[in-house]
Amino acid sequence: MVKNKIRKSLFEQGQSISNESKNKLGLQIQKHALEIIDTRDIDNIALYFPFRNEVNTNILVKTFTNLHKNIYMPKVLDETNMAFNLLCHKSKFSINRFGIKELDNTDYIDINNIDLMFIPMVGVDPNGYRLGYGSGYYDRIISSFDEQSIKPLLVGLAFEYQVFEMHFGEMHDLKYNLVFSENNEMFSYLID
Repeated sequence: MVKNKIRKSLFEQGQSISNESKNKLGLQIQKHALEIIDTRDIDNIALYFPFRNEVNTNILVKTFTNLHKNIYMPKVLDETNMAFNLLCHKSKFSINRFGIKELDNTDYIDINNIDLMFIPMVGVDPNGYRLGYGSGYYDRIISSFDEQSIKPLLVGLAFEYQVFEMHFGEMHDLKYNLVFSENNEMFSYLID
C-alpha cells in the first residue's frame, strides 16, 4: 500500500534528525503557530503528547495554560474510540498500549465543544490530508462531529520533511485547516 511506504520513508527521515534539532525546530514551529492563531475567543483546545517524531507541544501547553485556556489531551478508550480529557496541574499520567502518554482522569469533553485542535501527524499531502499511524482514531473522531455544530480549527505542526509533495489523501482522511512548519511556513487548506 502506498501510505505504508510513505509512512516508512517519513519515519526513516525523522530518525535521521537529532533530538536537539527536533527540539529547536519544534520550538520555532510552535512559536509561529502562536503568532498566527487568534485564541481570544477560544476556550477549549485539544493538544497531544508527542510520540516518535511528532512536533512537541510543550510551548503550546505552557502558553495556553498561562492564558487560562482549557487543554484537553487524547485518550484511547478501546479499539476504535478516543476521547479528550482535561489537563490540569495535578494530572497523573500513564502510557497506553501504543506507548503514548495519556492522562489518568475521566474529565472528558464533548467533542463538539472543542474550539481548536492540534492534531499530530506522520505527514501531510499538498491538499492538507493527514497521514497518521493507520489506526483511524482521529479520522473517526473528526467524522463524529455534530453536523449542526461549528467545527474546530484543525491544525497540524510539521517538520518540513513531513510536508509531502505526493497526493495520498482519501475522502475519509482528516483534512487540516492549517499546517505550520519550520522557517515560518504556513499552509492553509480549503475545506470541501
